[in-house]
Amino acid sequence: MKVTLIINPRSGHHRAPEAVGLAVEQCSRLDIDLTVHTIHGPGHGTELAREAVRNGADRVLCAGGDGTLNAVACGLLGSDVPLGIVPEGSGNGYSRSLGLPQEPAEAIRMALTGEVRRMDVGYLNDRPFLGTAGIGFDARVAHQFDRSAKRGFGKYFQIIVKEVFGAAPMRVKLQAAGQELEEDVLMVVFANTREFGNGARIAPAARPDDGLADLKVVRKPGTLGLFRAFLDLYTGNADRSSYIRTLITDRATVWQEGTLAHLDGEPVEIGHDVEFRLEPKKLRVVAGASVA
Repeated sequence: MKVTLIINPRSGHHRAPEAVGLAVEQCSRLDIDLTVHTIHGPGHGTELAREAVRNGADRVLCAGGDGTLNAVACGLLGSDVPLGIVPEGSGNGYSRSLGLPQEPAEAIRMALTGEVRRMDVGYLNDRPFLGTAGIGFDARVAHQFDRSAKRGFGKYFQIIVKEVFGAAPMRVKLQAAGQELEEDVLMVVFANTREFGNGARIAPAARPDDGLADLKVVRKPGTLGLFRAFLDLYTGNADRSSYIRTLITDRATVWQEGTLAHLDGEPVEIGHDVEFRLEPKKLRVVAGASVA
């Protein structure tokens, strides 16, 4: 078997390069032909994945965070080459939602030998995402985090706390699941998987392989409500929150007052008009026994 490992040395706490030695050791033991490539800038992960497909790779492994997974997956779309995941990011929401191990050695073993399943892929204005995308508050946080010199969950949480108290609601108009709404919201989250990362489960019932997404329309709580909202996120009770409205759908049309979005945590300028769609069984991914 021919395997290509693509690493992002900037992901998370800059530990992705450690995965190389572990992968070399395991591939040697399993008699797997391993090629390793390093991402050097935006878009490079997609190019490396496409190159791996052209060179006949049987499996492409990605060592990085959710944003790196997004880039590598974009290079695999349209092929039958599966994606193996070695979570090395700040949040690792996609890998957690797929029931994958978070410890590097076990993650590599699973990525090399685990079961391959077909997963859905979401799109905002034809730009793919694997786990979650959003407009409003979470998009602004993603843009702030991208500009930060520091990585890791600590910095991410610091930005959330700093931004949330002063975050102004944003006007949106939304059509989805046979419903129309216009209101001021904190954010709209398009959830193909259950969590943002680090256990923050915005959509506890979402599954990445059922052909449907959870659209979470989130109103801004008051000061006391914010603490309850954080508790709900980390205890799996977001679906019970009075501040969150859920629409189950595979497509939506949204107008937003702002222009920002994020795709798997990566900030993008998306514009005021946003078209969402979900394409079922679009990407082959190595998944755990219990996909949630």
